[in-house]
Amino acid sequence: MASFADAARFLLLTAVGIAGNPSTADAASASPVSGWRSDLDWAALTSKLSSSASLIDTSYDDYAGECLPEFSLPIQSRTNHALIDQPSGMCLPHLYLGWEMSWPRPSENGHLNQTFNQAYQDILDLINDASTDVESWLADPTNPSLNLPSKVLFPVVASDVVAAVNFAKEHGLEISVKNSGHSLQGASSKKNTLLLNMNRYIHYAPTGITDCDASILGSTVAEDLSTQ
Repeated sequence: MASFADAARFLLLTAVGIAGNPSTADAASASPVSGWRSDLDWAALTSKLSSSASLIDTSYDDYAGECLPEFSLPIQSRTNHALIDQPSGMCLPHLYLGWEMSWPRPSENGHLNQTFNQAYQDILDLINDASTDVESWLADPTNPSLNLPSKVLFPVVASDVVAAVNFAKEHGLEISVKNSGHSLQGASSKKNTLLLNMNRYIHYAPTGITDCDASILGSTVAEDLSTQ
């Protein structure tokens, strides 16, 4: 369960806009050990998916290479759409959501032993640019606080979800689900889980979700959209 220190840290980081301006050079070059649950017959799951669905291996390298660069931009230049559309499907709205309890300080037990004073000092150091550790925490692919999945499935139709759930049930796997990715608890991106990224799921339209085209809408709506 999240502690007061955890909640305070996340709220303060969000309030002051510290999603970080990390250096990505060292982070992107790191390569963690791959092959999560290689003992399982993943081909059996793939064979039951629709032709448009995809099951991919993911790692910290994907998060570092695809997601960190967006957070290196000025806050006003960042866009969640750029994060959502990354091929690994792991990017999250805030940089630190990729670590347990939204904080990259290395911890073997999900920060359960971290005190409020330590969390508060971490925040002060970060605000005052006094922390010398944060970038090394962010760049470490072996950081035990990393909270990222190693398998991501992009379902397209309901049968893809059914196949994934049945496979997970058969093999005792935990499933995480990502829509927009706004989850302080890490429910939308959790290590040692099969992540279902619903970004490509066709549900409300036979050809998928498309952007509105003001030119085919009524004049009132089109005029309103033109000022947005």
